[in-house]
Amino acid sequence: MKLRYRKEKLYGRDKEETLITDAFCRVSRGKSEAFFIGGFSGCGKSMLVNNLRARVNAVGGYVIKHKFDSLSQERSLSGVISAVNQLCLMLKDRNTPQKIALLSNKLRDEFGADIGLLARIVKSVKVLSPEFVSPAAAEEAGGGDTMNARSVGFTLSRFMRLVSSPKHPVMWADDTALDVIHTFLSDTMGSCMFFVGTYRDNEVHADHAVFDLMKKLESSHVPTNKVSLTGLGREDLNTMISDALCLYPRICKSLSEVVMQKTKGNPFFVLEFMKSLKDRDLLKYNFHQRRWVWDEGTIRAEEITNNVLQLLSSEMNGLSDNVQLLLKVMACFGTKTSESVIGYLVDSAEYSAVEDGLKKAVSDGFIERNIEGTFNFVHDKVREAAYNLIPESDRKQFHYNLGRVLHSVCEGKDVGDTILLIATQMNHGKEFILKDNELCLPIVKLNMAAGKMAIDSCRHNTAYSYLEVASSLLPNDHWESNYDISLRLSFMMASAANSSCKYDDAEIILQKILKEARCTKDKLPSYLLLSQIQPPTDTNSSYRPSPVFQAQGKVVDAYGTCSSILTQLGEKIPDSVDHEVVGAMIPETLRKYDKVYCDDWLGKKMEDYTQRYVIRFYGQMVAQLSLENGVCQHTPLVFLQLSIIIMRSGNNIACAHRIAKDAMTLAERFNLSDQMAQLRLNFTNAVGHLEWFHAGAQRLRVCFDSALSSGNAEIGFFCALQLVNRSIISGEKELTSLLKEIDYYLHLLETYKSEVSKNYLLSSRETVSMLIDKGEATSIEAKEYLGDVTDPGNKFMETFYYQQVLRNFWLGYGERCRHFAQKGFARIPQGKYFFHIIKFYYGLSLLEMLKKKSNYVRHKEVEEIIESMKVAVKHADSNIRNKLELLQAELHGCGARHNKAVALYNAAIASAEKSEFIHEQGLACERAGLYYKKMGFARDAWVHFQQAHACYKEWGSNVKVGAIQRELDGFNSIGTSFTSK
Repeated sequence: MKLRYRKEKLYGRDKEETLITDAFCRVSRGKSEAFFIGGFSGCGKSMLVNNLRARVNAVGGYVIKHKFDSLSQERSLSGVISAVNQLCLMLKDRNTPQKIALLSNKLRDEFGADIGLLARIVKSVKVLSPEFVSPAAAEEAGGGDTMNARSVGFTLSRFMRLVSSPKHPVMWADDTALDVIHTFLSDTMGSCMFFVGTYRDNEVHADHAVFDLMKKLESSHVPTNKVSLTGLGREDLNTMISDALCLYPRICKSLSEVVMQKTKGNPFFVLEFMKSLKDRDLLKYNFHQRRWVWDEGTIRAEEITNNVLQLLSSEMNGLSDNVQLLLKVMACFGTKTSESVIGYLVDSAEYSAVEDGLKKAVSDGFIERNIEGTFNFVHDKVREAAYNLIPESDRKQFHYNLGRVLHSVCEGKDVGDTILLIATQMNHGKEFILKDNELCLPIVKLNMAAGKMAIDSCRHNTAYSYLEVASSLLPNDHWESNYDISLRLSFMMASAANSSCKYDDAEIILQKILKEARCTKDKLPSYLLLSQIQPPTDTNSSYRPSPVFQAQGKVVDAYGTCSSILTQLGEKIPDSVDHEVVGAMIPETLRKYDKVYCDDWLGKKMEDYTQRYVIRFYGQMVAQLSLENGVCQHTPLVFLQLSIIIMRSGNNIACAHRIAKDAMTLAERFNLSDQMAQLRLNFTNAVGHLEWFHAGAQRLRVCFDSALSSGNAEIGFFCALQLVNRSIISGEKELTSLLKEIDYYLHLLETYKSEVSKNYLLSSRETVSMLIDKGEATSIEAKEYLGDVTDPGNKFMETFYYQQVLRNFWLGYGERCRHFAQKGFARIPQGKYFFHIIKFYYGLSLLEMLKKKSNYVRHKEVEEIIESMKVAVKHADSNIRNKLELLQAELHGCGARHNKAVALYNAAIASAEKSEFIHEQGLACERAGLYYKKMGFARDAWVHFQQAHACYKEWGSNVKVGAIQRELDGFNSIGTSFTSK
């Protein structure tokens, strides 16, 4: 007769059940929330979480969970990825083909060319659409994986935005995984997620990462709840035993008192204790009385342990050899074991008995099979007891033998992720491997294969641990005896270390390669990873340093390394490079460009391997190398840099635009998805102002997502800065929505610790806040930092003057606007896109003065601005025409040329509407209204003020809405009788 446990019933947790249910109900209304459950092992944490599953399923949510395994070589970020893989399978199983197709389209729209990055991380995403296939991780010489834990987390959070109400129970985690979870929950761009984290009170200390996560979530304003579970109370425990024995509670009370004394009310311990009583005939079913019976005195007198682990171990020691073997094997593998791994073991002589052992372990209640087809221990304590079956002194040998057998059975087969399991088992017995010289090299290759597989799925910390073991197994003279393996292994380690933010380790490994490599060609990838260039401070720079030198602030070292290797490649490097040197090269470069330019040349690939590295390392000269020898995958960036230089010089704008477009054509032909964010940013810096601002802003949003997903965070935040600026000057986004977007970027910057980007974003945020309500309700405490305003090298002052021009113009402070515009003209190169924006606002401000008093010098200034706008409109009609027409209308209005003024006001309004510049449409209406009011045409003035009011309201500027409302109120207060022109 079996005890009738009600496994589905949750005892004694009514209060906690209400709290977690209420929290989920709040989440189901559209906002993420976290819920943490503490308590000793076996107190019912998982049961409390599982009890919510039916409610989640009922509202169309998804429950995904993962138990993090502290004994596994897999790093906990892999656990988060595993949970998201579960979600993909659930989405596939629980939705119709039509809904799956809709979700696939959403994913395609969200990720675009980055869908391969998602598929690389989340393998199961392919079940949603066969086209979502992971590309092989690039191993191009000089590559180096740019993805890291942050970029993985950002990519996963983009995926999470498209699904609703996922929930992650966490049993064990380190801070890498918890950082990703923080990214999910604090995502303000649309995620809806309920995170439930469970932890053992007695096994974590105050400095554990789970408590750090709670603090981070609270500081990010994510609602966070905490409960702590203890043992069951006497009444609840008695009810639980009463249900198991099918007896009235009053009859069970004496037994319950004994059980409470032994177990302290721990639910899992209670179940095991009752099972132990039954197995020892201290609790037995009396068929004559038709009920369970026991002798309270005998139970109290028996020496029964009050430790659940000892109780389980004692029970397991009485099991058959086959069951014990199965339990030992599964305990070595971790929290779960796949059916395929069991199958591999059954094929071996040593472990063929595990199949029978598995059946018995399942029937005895130690193991359960879940819906994924894997076998799990029913509880952590069961697994711990199973692992204790292996004497501590024998564990390394047991792991090693297990891995050796699996390696032998699986050799030559495509076993997928099982290779990680094999390597992990064998690595436990590294001391046994080192005793057999012939075995070392195969295990090195095994760990390299495991490392490569981990890198391919962006698990860089895991990869580094495998590669580190591989390196330790090589002989002391491995650079002589195993040169090729040493070279490849060392570069893989450096790349994994770099992507894991182990910058010091990466540099040490790379320097070792440079010392030991036999030829320049073998050194090139390491040189490139060590000293690739990236912009540390200038948001408009087109260079990007590698994380190794960038993270350590060694830009000068990077340049020295570049110079050294270029000299070895036969290039003559000047002692110094300035604008004059670069400027002198431009005519010759353009001459060669005009000579060879054609579609055929764009398809001519560079064959010389060495010249490809010259292109990666050098700046201006490489354009000439490409023109002479053909193109490669590094040519697009070089051409974009050339385009920026030409554009900044203010000459040959059409040529700069053509070169930039050719560069992007090349990028598409080479399918440079990993570089696309950087290329698009450079394209925007070069010629983005020549194309419609709205399209540029949308393109930069895609670049931002792509850059952060691929690990190029600095590039991503430069994209964010550019798109925010374009949104402001084009009215592309309603201001309160734009403010929310800026706050989202600032929130991410707190994670990425980029103070430079933060300062620029704070400046833009202040402008948007002032435009909304003068900062009365939208301002924040953090402010922009100017630095040394007298330093000509202080690039931030360019942005500061530009932002001040915007703020003061729209707030109606004409004198301040002119002051900062004049400061900006002295600092900002003419080729920068916002130079013409400053000119436009400066010109309108001058015209306000001319309306009050005629002045020849100011009149001449305005005419010069208009002439420059006429040149600009030839190259950027959609961005400039409405501005040119408004300036002309205002000038004709000052000169009493009424018909021309009216025609140009109408043209400016129409052009702004066509370009969807809602704020400048409102501005043109406002200026037209003021003109009509001055001329005495009250009806026309009133109509245009009404239009301006509607435009400014749509833009979201309460300041401008208020100003126009005062104009409209003026008409009502004087009871004007309208006159038409």
